[in-house]
Amino acid sequence: MVSQAAQEFNAKVAESLELREKLKTAQSPIELLALAKAYGFELTGDDLKEIAQKAYHQWFVHLSDKTRPFFEKAHSTAELNQKLKTSQTPVEVVDLAKAYGFEFTEADLKLAAIAAESVEGFSFEKLWFRQLGLIS
Repeated sequence: MVSQAAQEFNAKVAESLELREKLKTAQSPIELLALAKAYGFELTGDDLKEIAQKAYHQWFVHLSDKTRPFFEKAHSTAELNQKLKTSQTPVEVVDLAKAYGFEFTEADLKLAAIAAESVEGFSFEKLWFRQLGLIS
């Protein structure tokens, strides 16, 4: 169940172009919480989890048939998820996928990054794809 604070924050994100632009620059959950506080919202760790889960699901449904199975496996497999988080380049991600029996290209990964970028508000996926250099 989404808390009242998280619902109100999400509503503010939807209505405020300025806040959406600032969210694009958030580089960590702590920065997200600080930004929310600056706008008068006291979000908890649970609120952050809810926001992150909602963003993940919005992103996941837009993935291609090539990348969706890999990210689904990574989401449900701690070892793979950890390796994915520590990947430094798109090539490393493609190679990791291949090691787990999934085939897609860097271009396919770029499409997954674009899908993440299209999700309103904060998401860990956006942060990760920015770190890989696939979105700005």
